Amino acid sequence: MNRRHLMHLVVAALGTAALPGSATLRALAGEQPHAQASRPVFDAAQRHLVDLLAEMIIPATDTPGAREAGVPAFIETMVADWYTDTERTIFLQGLAALDEASRTAHGRSFVAVDDAQRTALLSAAEQDAARYVSPLPGGVLGGMSKLVDENTPFFTKLKELTVIGYFSSEAGATKFLHYEPMPMRFEGDLDYAQLGRQWSY
Repeated sequence: MNRRHLMHLVVAALGTAALPGSATLRALAGEQPHAQASRPVFDAAQRHLVDLLAEMIIPATDTPGAREAGVPAFIETMVADWYTDTERTIFLQGLAALDEASRTAHGRSFVAVDDAQRTALLSAAEQDAARYVSPLPGGVLGGMSKLVDENTPFFTKLKELTVIGYFSSEAGATKFLHYEPMPMRFEGDLDYAQLGRQWSY
């Protein structure tokens, strides 16, 4: 997944902020993105796996990765305190299925295999998620409907939580995006090539 794809996801997710149904988008209405979960929902192995998966989706480059931005803690908070029972079950079963797929294919857990094997396993999960058809109507929701669907597959939920958690964090908003706390003016014809990054207000 490249950075342009990530930005498309952000635009799609934030564009649905007024819609009900997505725990992640509801959190954007006021929940502090990196508040500590009220109760643990991951054991140590699951926490390690989530940390690794988030960093795979948004790795550290010349900007902070998901780990430095606090995304794994955000994910646990969302799964613990904002997900419905259905969403939580899908997410936890998805973690278990990913680990089981690794053990079946390679005889070792997901965290124990090499980077190429991890990437292949996560790509297979992404392809499986892409086959899911949301029951929500198209039209104005269009391609964004999966982001507000309680029954979306594990990988879609993981990607949504990672992207929203990252871009609602201080690191994501100020070091990946171009942060302007007090723009004071509207520039309607700004040359993006001169800026190089999306705005964050």
